[in-house]
Amino acid sequence: MSEKKTQTCDGPVGPIDWGEIEHWDRSYYLHNVQAQAEYVFTGVERTDGNYLYLADGTRLLDFQSQLVSDSMGHRHPKVHAEIKRAMGRYGHVFFGLATDYRARAAKIVIEDILGGEKGWAGRVRFLSSGSEGVECALAMARLYTGRPVILTQAHSFHGMTIGATQLRGYRGNITPAESPDEIRDVPGFPGPGIVAIPAPEFHDWEGAGPLPSLVATERIIQDVGPENIAAVITETMLGAAGYLPHDRYLVELYGLSRKYDFLWIDDEVMCGFGRLGDWFSYQGYDGIEPDLMPIGKSINGCALPVGGVVASRPIAEYFDRARWWSGSTNDGHALVCASIVGNLETMIEEDIIARIRRLSPYLEAKLRDVGRRHACVGRIAGRGFYFCVDLVDAAGNPIVAEDRDTGFVGDIASHPNHVIARECAKRGLYLGGFVPNTIKVAPPFTITEEEIDFGIGVFDEALAVIDRQIGINRSRA
Repeated sequence: MSEKKTQTCDGPVGPIDWGEIEHWDRSYYLHNVQAQAEYVFTGVERTDGNYLYLADGTRLLDFQSQLVSDSMGHRHPKVHAEIKRAMGRYGHVFFGLATDYRARAAKIVIEDILGGEKGWAGRVRFLSSGSEGVECALAMARLYTGRPVILTQAHSFHGMTIGATQLRGYRGNITPAESPDEIRDVPGFPGPGIVAIPAPEFHDWEGAGPLPSLVATERIIQDVGPENIAAVITETMLGAAGYLPHDRYLVELYGLSRKYDFLWIDDEVMCGFGRLGDWFSYQGYDGIEPDLMPIGKSINGCALPVGGVVASRPIAEYFDRARWWSGSTNDGHALVCASIVGNLETMIEEDIIARIRRLSPYLEAKLRDVGRRHACVGRIAGRGFYFCVDLVDAAGNPIVAEDRDTGFVGDIASHPNHVIARECAKRGLYLGGFVPNTIKVAPPFTITEEEIDFGIGVFDEALAVIDRQIGINRSRA
């Protein structure tokens, strides 16, 4: 897109000169992930429905909900109508004062969705990001138990703030320009009180007996001492790493938390509010309930920056009776809470959970069909509207050997996830992945069957490119 320097379009105050915008963006903004020398400028003129409209006129069907986040599409009319109504009355109201939107949003989450007095949840706090929700949950777990240690899964992702990034998995490390093959962690990693446990087995693990990851986890618990452990934090389906754990994993890890009397922090920032076909992903398993639950993303479809944490009744009561010196400037922001109200009321009125459950088998069948046609497709796993596709070489091994142990060094532009992203974009589809060999298929909940057909068709063509790159020029029979 950078070559289209004269492209203009109408903005709110007149034509936008995208050549000038690119110059300012490159000159003054501190970018994420990409080094300046490899940064690719992609101007977005607007977003609407399930589509991204780029400055050069390209229209992309968003088949990944951007960061598995924009769950109700872009600028959903009912959500934005509620934000506009709120803007007629509110700007910023600090957390020491109350607004009707904050109260309404809390009531919808705790009573309407989580069951009120019949449910496990006691109270919710609304914050500015999922990372902040995780930070809040870590502090609450340690304060409530009086213990220092947090157990965290390998390959997990819980945010990019300093506390959350200490949790073992994908974090805010850096590859310096002068050392392109070096990974430099934030100094002090792993932080005091952070202990890594093994990543869970994949959903299709067929070994006999106990899950090896949990055998090793129980040994770690015994070595650390249960009396020192405040909580274990998990993802249900790993977001950055992109895979679904074995069906037994979460239930049995929860059992260990009860056996050894520490808390379970269920990070639902990515999978909560419908992504896996239930309001919350833990509800796909019998007999488990979180003690603390960070939330974000799909609670308002990322219409505005959002996060939060839900506390169980005992924990909520403990903090509610205390004088807890906590909070930040934008806690419970009135406009954010209005976006939550608009989004959740729309999801309830339109029975979006039922819609996800109805369309999920259609999406999965299409994915598995295309997988059978390509030798580069290995494991396909997921639920609801979140599936991950692993790409393999001719021998069935990850194309990039480091796979989910990647440090994101070297020529990452050649990684399969980036090849797929480029090939899909050429054909009008936004789709890619985070780790090198894994593609995340996570469309918005508003996707149609026709749009699924289009997305899968483009993905099919992109996979053919990977087949040729790994030296297989024919599709599977």
